[in-house]
Amino acid sequence: MKQFSIFFISLLLLNCSQQKKSSFSLEKRLLESKFIKIKMKKETTGHLLVKSLINGIDSSLILDTGASHTVIDEKLKDKLKMQTEISSQVATGAGKTDIPMQNSYNNLIQIDDLKLENRVFVLMNLDYVNDAIVEYGGKKVDGIIGSDILTDHEAIIDYSNLTLYLKKENINITD
Repeated sequence: MKQFSIFFISLLLLNCSQQKKSSFSLEKRLLESKFIKIKMKKETTGHLLVKSLINGIDSSLILDTGASHTVIDEKLKDKLKMQTEISSQVATGAGKTDIPMQNSYNNLIQIDDLKLENRVFVLMNLDYVNDAIVEYGGKKVDGIIGSDILTDHEAIIDYSNLTLYLKKENINITD
């Protein structure tokens, strides 16, 4: 019986060592599922930055999963070729309330190879955001990517590799 046990264990170990190890690649699976891979940069403040084109103009945006909308600094509306209308609503942001805002319709944002047309953006004064970023050694940003884009495109954030994955097809367009 002892020899049979040793033989069985040896056979089991040999079989296990000869089996190919299964290697799952999240990146490969996402790319096969029509996601776009977007590299992010981690700012000295800890914020994750995404480079984009807004209406054809280079822009730097913070990724903010807590922001309900994508927000652009109102000072950039002419530079970014945006038509706006004043909103009756006010915004609340990190430590600030009752911020007047404007809406801008029919915008194009391109993030890597992903082109999102007819997007609605909220414009508001982002001085309080940029002042805090600069105070901690960071660079000013043009705006914030909010959960509207992240949700519509089933965002997956790979923090350890500073990679954002967005699905090419719109899932839930609510604009």
